[in-house]
Amino acid sequence: MPTVVASEDSGTYFVTLAPGDALPTGEACARLVRQHSLPETHPENQAPNTRPGGPSVLIDGAEGFREDALAARITGDFSGSTEDILRWAACKWGFDEDITRSRAWTESSWSMLTAGDRSSEDWVCALLGLSAPCAQSYGLLQVKGTIHEGTYPASVESTAWGVDYAMAWQRACFEGAFTWLSSQGYQAGDVEGCVGAWYSGEWYDAPASRYIAEVARNLEARPWDG
Repeated sequence: MPTVVASEDSGTYFVTLAPGDALPTGEACARLVRQHSLPETHPENQAPNTRPGGPSVLIDGAEGFREDALAARITGDFSGSTEDILRWAACKWGFDEDITRSRAWTESSWSMLTAGDRSSEDWVCALLGLSAPCAQSYGLLQVKGTIHEGTYPASVESTAWGVDYAMAWQRACFEGAFTWLSSQGYQAGDVEGCVGAWYSGEWYDAPASRYIAEVARNLEARPWDG
């Protein structure tokens, strides 16, 4: 299965798999990542990085067989350094690991302490069982709990689970499971479009395009190497 290519510095490099390709198991990806484990660069993530697992949830917006098949794979069953967790999820969901690094940097600078999309509305915060004001988005990839039902508080408590869910959503988008976007020109196999849709909820609208450009800038600059 063409999930990796050789790399002198990291042992393996995880690449994007086409829609319909078989995805590797979480266990197989854990073995590959641990063959060349990378050091922790964000000590504030220590507690959630060492806490695997989380609830069973549906993938927001996904439809049909893809929903069942992909949602069942969300386990958060991994622990390790922040970078190891990102690489594990990139492998498991069949995405380029540097794009995954860049998406997480754009969202949170790789800090699990990041909490975004703050609201002062009582009814919004009540959806998460919180009092206003509250944050709605959490974790390395800023999973928005008011949209992605059932993801909070696991997205705060477990780095691996939050990343696992976010990458499952990305794969569902990439596989063509978001037919509600069809009127906007949505199609399977568009990595950039799915990256933008995670941020804006739309297909190449202005906010999505700005976000895609920011991810591209971080991908080129690689601030996580600094």
